[in-house]
Amino acid sequence: MRGSPLGIEAPALVLGATGLLGTRLVPALAAECETVTHARSVGANYSADLADSHVTAQMLDAVRPSLIINLAALTDVDLCQEQPQQAYLANVKSIENVVAWMQARDAQCHLLHISTDQVYDGPGPHVENNVTIVNTYGLSKYAGELAALSVGATVLRTNFFGRSARPGRESLSDWLSRCLLAGAPISVFDDVLFSPLSLGTLVHMILRTARIQPRGVFNLGAADGMSKADFAFAFAAALGVHQPAMKRTSSRVFRPLSAVRPLDMRMNSRRIEVALGVRMPRLQQEIESTAIEYRDAY
Repeated sequence: MRGSPLGIEAPALVLGATGLLGTRLVPALAAECETVTHARSVGANYSADLADSHVTAQMLDAVRPSLIINLAALTDVDLCQEQPQQAYLANVKSIENVVAWMQARDAQCHLLHISTDQVYDGPGPHVENNVTIVNTYGLSKYAGELAALSVGATVLRTNFFGRSARPGRESLSDWLSRCLLAGAPISVFDDVLFSPLSLGTLVHMILRTARIQPRGVFNLGAADGMSKADFAFAFAAALGVHQPAMKRTSSRVFRPLSAVRPLDMRMNSRRIEVALGVRMPRLQQEIESTAIEYRDAY
């Protein structure tokens, strides 16, 4: 759509538009440019099976986007471990089909692909080339990144929290808020570290990335990180909720899971700061601003 604030001449297409991130991103994107949505669930313009190359090409031929934002993924880490073929189809084959269409049509289209911090482990914060794969989910997401990069895509590795706009889907902070308000017992891990962003900040950064379109892989996280236990206690404090039933524990003593989890996913986001001309917020700031959203909703 010529003259849009994003500077693109045709629709932006959001794949996986009805998930936790998509339901927050799509309204913000639609305010900036003509936006077309895809999802396997109801409520989107298209419901193509992205693992099917033919129907994917049909959808893309109909839309002819100049920007594709890919949020579609299988993010259930244990299911990916138990069903690696599903992980491959959702996280690798789907993006390969999008890339194949771009190459076959010589499409003047930019691909912005959302990836994960679960490609990291070991002492952080991690820079982009410090990849350590510990489970099938991380492997499938990394393989999807490689496919996207073959067409000069922007790959954003991220993690997020915030109020869900999708009924039936909870974020980490939704779960914490619900349990804290109910006084339910919670075990929070003091040996798992991360550097997530709030949904509001993440949406803002995705829109800025869509305007500038830097090529390559970028970490997109808070300026610092903390353990999930520290995050939980900081979030409870920001909510003003007493947490007598919340206890610190180690992930090593938790019930057995199908997939190994990385312990340190903290990211160094300096590269995206330079590319976008921004400074990433500290995680405590993100927690406090997000807690306001929850308090306002009570």
